[in-house]
Amino acid sequence: MVNPIVPKIRFEKTIMMRRLRAMQLAHPKAFKESAKIGAIQFLNWCNNGSMKESRKPPIRWGVLRGSSSAFVGNDLVVIYDQVIKPGAPEEPTPAETYSGKDMVLTWAWNVDYATKMHETKWNPGEFSKQDGNTGNKWVEKHLRADKDDLIAVIGIEFKKRTGM
Repeated sequence: MVNPIVPKIRFEKTIMMRRLRAMQLAHPKAFKESAKIGAIQFLNWCNNGSMKESRKPPIRWGVLRGSSSAFVGNDLVVIYDQVIKPGAPEEPTPAETYSGKDMVLTWAWNVDYATKMHETKWNPGEFSKQDGNTGNKWVEKHLRADKDDLIAVIGIEFKKRTGM
């Protein structure tokens, strides 16, 4: 398994983050289920763009997106459902297991070239240029742009489950 890319981004300690931590401690099961919904939504934003950040992974065959998955702690939440186009040079290999800390959300793009596409400066190919919104460092860009929305999704789902 390729190690998931772990960008060095720290969320500021805001009132909302302290509230989320308190909710997690008070109702761990409800919080975990809410975090799973948030993890799925964030994976979707990363692979398809969001209202705040349109950047997404380069695509020609769908293999990179098809190799993505999300975890909450050790629990596999979702493997991204991507139609792989005929003629793809390889099959997607999504991570199905991960040893994560309890309640930590993790997203993985598990193909050898994910690091190249994410971490290096690259010139987009013909298909990526046609798309117009692909580019490297898309995960970091979404973490910066969508972190408040991710927290809000978790909060909304938590409220549904607890009535708080």
